[in-house]
This record gives sequence, C-alpha cells and structure tokens, in this order.
Amino acid sequence: MEELKNKDKNGISTKRNIGKTTYEVVVHFNENAKETMQDKLTRIMLRELRRKSDEKKMILIKKSLTSSNRCVRTVFLR
Repeated sequence: MEELKNKDKNGISTKRNIGKTTYEVVVHFNENAKETMQDKLTRIMLRELRRKSDEKKMILIKKSLTSSNRCVRTVFLR
C-alpha cells in the first residue's frame, strides 16, 4: 500500500524503493530565484571546501601546540 502525502504534482517526480518503503520526491524550482542551480551548487561546494580546510587547519594547529608543549616541557625538565 502506497501513501502519497504530497498531492501537488507540479514538479519533477522520482520514486525510489528502499526496503519495504517507497519514497517519492517531487522537485520544485522557484521561478523568482535570484541564483541559478549552478550558482547554488557552486556556493554549497565552496562552503564545504572552506569548512574542510578550516578543520584541517585546526588539526594542524592542535598538533603544533601539542608538539610545542612537549618541547617546552623538556626544556623545563633540564
């Protein structure tokens, strides 16, 4: 038995069966949008790349601080 919660069919529709559940996705585009789909995807990808880059920088900073703390400790122990 298939239940459709969205009765509005004014978009592109696709169905996918996962296990015993059927998912239907209806895609709608805003005709008044100020950016193209390509612009939107580019913006999302750039934001994700910046986030990943920031995470890598934080890891390097933490490693740097950890290694510099070890050096400071050895200097004080002598």
